[in-house]
Amino acid sequence: MTPTTPAPTTDDFVHTTRKLRFVALGGFVVLAALLFLTAVLVMGDAISGDGVGGAFTDAALWMFPIAAAAGVVALAAPRSLMATTPRRALVIAQYALGILGVLLQTLD
Repeated sequence: MTPTTPAPTTDDFVHTTRKLRFVALGGFVVLAALLFLTAVLVMGDAISGDGVGGAFTDAALWMFPIAAAAGVVALAAPRSLMATTPRRALVIAQYALGILGVLLQTLD
């Protein structure tokens, strides 16, 4: 007989759907703060620069609706249609796109 180790019944690193939905909901607050920061950077660039927004400004402002769409899908998709891994990827994308929007504006 070979001894077998039983599989763990719970895993602390597996996020449940409810936790991911709360994190996605909190992502909207973070996105609002990052959008405000981006708007401040755009206004600062308009006042101190040449007054014309560049391509990076346009790209930075487009990151926020895309991030919000990822957050809405992660928040509203039923548990039966979306597994935990894609939901986690959408929540990560929501935060990453918001941060990318600020970084793109700083490049302009």
